[in-house]
Amino acid sequence: MVRRRGFTLIELLVVIAIIAVLVGLLLPAVQKVREAANRTKCSNNLKQIGLALHNYHDTNGRFPPGYLYSPDAPAPAALFFDRGGGHLISPQRPGWGWAAFLLPFIEQEPLYQQIDMTQAVESPQFDTVRTTPVNMYICPADNGVGVFGPLTIFNKWMPSAFTNSYAACYGAEGIINTHPDKGNGMFSRNSRWRMDDVADGTSSTLAIGERGAFFTKTPWAGVMTLGSARTTPGAPVFASYVEDCPVMVMARIGRHTLNDVYSQPYDFFSPHGQVVLFVFVDGHVQPI
Repeated sequence: MVRRRGFTLIELLVVIAIIAVLVGLLLPAVQKVREAANRTKCSNNLKQIGLALHNYHDTNGRFPPGYLYSPDAPAPAALFFDRGGGHLISPQRPGWGWAAFLLPFIEQEPLYQQIDMTQAVESPQFDTVRTTPVNMYICPADNGVGVFGPLTIFNKWMPSAFTNSYAACYGAEGIINTHPDKGNGMFSRNSRWRMDDVADGTSSTLAIGERGAFFTKTPWAGVMTLGSARTTPGAPVFASYVEDCPVMVMARIGRHTLNDVYSQPYDFFSPHGQVVLFVFVDGHVQPI
């Protein structure tokens, strides 16, 4: 009679238990390594954005605006007005934001050449531009990135756009929604700050920081008139909010602590746990 050797049920359960313990020990280590790599890549993105800001300044004698506004910019379609609700309903065209101005300085000259800065961001002729992903504006830890359909403040669909994981600093406090040109930070509507204008010191002044698409989806291209910045469904906050179109490119500090569970779309918000990465005006990147 031939005996076949094999596992008993108890031995099998012991093996499974050992494997489960090993997996349980390994997964946190893998997640830590992955998060460290994501944070390093995100930090490098901001470093490159900081270099691009300096190159833009060297070329133009000033930093780019938070977004471009001209009262004479043509409208691509009929406007919808609402006399109530406290929304900023005036046209904000052409609307091209800081990230669009930096394209030639982050090796995206061909994409930049497709833009006519006198025409509105939401114009149909820019459908391809708006929906093109720009790697420098994507944090690898941001699981909300991609093409999305912005909504107007009246819940109407707008032309699609690709997200941005970063936002320009409007300043401390202030109302981006209705006073987009009155920020005390580096970026506001039609801002034209020079290096010499930074009174608090370039190493102490925020330029660009994280605001992940997992928290609020906004176009990298700029402001789309009548558009909105909304809390992304499933974001790790307690409430959902709708903000007006200038918030699409700018965020502020001072009302909530960073990564606060009560944060609104005008706040900075990071997927990196307890810190938010910023690039300062002098170009250095720092977690806060």
